Amino acid sequence: MNTARLLLLALAVSTLSACGGGESSPPHPTPPNPTVPTPGQPPPTPGAYTVTGRILTEDGEPLAGVEVTASHTVTVSYGTAKTDAQGRYNIALPQQLGSWDISASMTLTFGGEDFQVRLAPEIDTPFAGSQGAVRDFVYRAGDAPKGKVFASIGNSDVEIDYSTLEVTFTPDGPNAARSTEAFTVQYPFGFGLPDIPLGQYHVTASHVRGGAREQLLIATRDNPSYVTRALARFLPDSHYGPTLELFWKNP
Repeated sequence: MNTARLLLLALAVSTLSACGGGESSPPHPTPPNPTVPTPGQPPPTPGAYTVTGRILTEDGEPLAGVEVTASHTVTVSYGTAKTDAQGRYNIALPQQLGSWDISASMTLTFGGEDFQVRLAPEIDTPFAGSQGAVRDFVYRAGDAPKGKVFASIGNSDVEIDYSTLEVTFTPDGPNAARSTEAFTVQYPFGFGLPDIPLGQYHVTASHVRGGAREQLLIATRDNPSYVTRALARFLPDSHYGPTLELFWKNP
């Protein structure tokens, strides 16, 4: 075999190798990496017969352990779930025709007393179960349940100038409005103090007597001993709802 034929044969073998000839198998494609959801990523849009969402405070803090209920607007069917540590919930609905309402209920405890609070979703309209829905809740300070404060004098010798009576409430931990800030109110004679956020409070009071401001002594329904700074709590009342009862006395 002469030199020219050998060169042609070598060139042919080289060309076949470059074009994928021979017995070597083609390389397998690299599979794509799975998508990993990032922390804080919103939940996916729910499918049919599913309702999901979050319950947060107005400051964006998640509320865990809140019970969420989906109720059928016609039948007695319902589904429930509780929010997790991120404030999320997910309810699988019975697969039946019709629409659903959603609500939430949470328990607040102050001074050993439990109070139920109901919440409405930001979108408070029924939804078709076959379409599913997202229903988020926000617990705002303005939604905080409130009670009424009643006060009485300790005995007939007590002198109270209600026109100058001021009462200061210092929350013993966050109150129903999730606040620990003290606040002072002017006491309206004969009406009590309505719309005080539920909670347990350290209470002080003073009025003007003889031209000088005087610190009053206070007792509560729980503790009949008079002190200058009383720890008081709201208690359930069948007629007035949650009430906090105080008794005044001159020092």
